[in-house]
Amino acid sequence: MTADQIGELILDLYDARPEAKEYLEFFIKPDIDSKLEKARSAIRKEMWRTSRGHNRARSTRIRRTIKDIASLNPGEEPVCEIMTYAVEQACAAGSEQWIKDSTQKAFARLLNDTVREADRSGMLDVYLPRIELAIKSMRSSWIRSNEFKSLLKETLHDTLQNL
Repeated sequence: MTADQIGELILDLYDARPEAKEYLEFFIKPDIDSKLEKARSAIRKEMWRTSRGHNRARSTRIRRTIKDIASLNPGEEPVCEIMTYAVEQACAAGSEQWIKDSTQKAFARLLNDTVREADRSGMLDVYLPRIELAIKSMRSSWIRSNEFKSLLKETLHDTLQNL
């Protein structure tokens, strides 16, 4: 393809797909702080979805939001930051609402991935205290949240042992 054809292809892609438009605009004018704030808002909104008093967070949507940030290649710190934020929100939601078992397990896997990513990035000392505080701060006033808190504690312990 010639340079003109490639340019035209990029313009067509820009017009055709919102994801491509967002991706290209980020590289023209990188502003990771606004992207992180948008991702935090999406994670917070998803984490606190409810139906009839039960939490209906979709871990796939949360992981998609994290993947969208990572796909921008902003560096390791923003990726660890958004993953840690998602774990903190999961702990907060688990303190206040009943979360079904499969979703609890999905958030435990997210916790595992977050700790591994922070370790791989060399930032475990920055993010581990936040994760530990989020788990420790969980209310354990009802049986369901006790199970979730225990699951997260066990997952954190196992992950740290296997690093």
